[in-house]
Amino acid sequence: MTPAPSLAELEADCWQQLATALEQKQNRTESHGFQTMTVATCTHLGADARTVVLRQVDADRKYVWFHTDARAEKVIQLEAFPNAVLLLWDPAQQIQLRLTIEPRLHTDDHVADDHWQKLWVGGRKQYLSAHTPGSVQPAPYPGFPPELGENLPSPEESEAGRPNFAVIECRVLAVDYLRLSRAGQTRARFEYEPNERFNWLAP
Repeated sequence: MTPAPSLAELEADCWQQLATALEQKQNRTESHGFQTMTVATCTHLGADARTVVLRQVDADRKYVWFHTDARAEKVIQLEAFPNAVLLLWDPAQQIQLRLTIEPRLHTDDHVADDHWQKLWVGGRKQYLSAHTPGSVQPAPYPGFPPELGENLPSPEESEAGRPNFAVIECRVLAVDYLRLSRAGQTRARFEYEPNERFNWLAP
C-alpha cells in the first residue's frame, strides 16, 4: 500500500499539476482539467463567476496568470473589490483546487506586452471586438469583426486588439485542496500569507 503523501508533498503536487496542465495546453497534447479556471469575484450585488484560461504558473513565487478583455466587467469588479477566488476541477483525478488570490491588472506595461507577444493570432482575434463585452447588441455578435468569419487575422491586423488586452496577475494567498475518492476524501489547506501554514481539514 502506497503511503499517504505529507502535507508538504501534497502542496508541491498541487503546483506541479498546475504546471503540467499549462505545459499540456501549450504543447496541445493532453487535456488537463486545470487548463481552465472559474474566477469568482465580488460585486455590489453579491458575487459573479466566469471561466478563464490558465496562462502562466510560477510555483516558486506562488503566482498564476490569466488573460481578459480590459473592458470586461470582471476587471471593474477586481479593481473595486481586490480579492477573488479561482476554482479548478480535474474530473480525471477528482481533484478540486480553490485558490484565494490577490489580483493585479496589467494593461500598458511590460507584463502585458510579454503575454501579448506570446499570444498567437487565434487568441488575439477575440480582442478585436469593437464592442464592450456584455454590451447589448441588436443581433448575435461573434466577439470580433464579423467579416473575419472563420478566418484568422494577419499578425499585423491582430495588433489592433492590443489596447483591449489585459493580464491578471494572481498572487496566491492560499490553496484549498480536495480530492474525492470512494476510499475517503482528502482535504487540506495551504496558506502562504501572512504566515505559511499547512493543515489537514475535514472534508
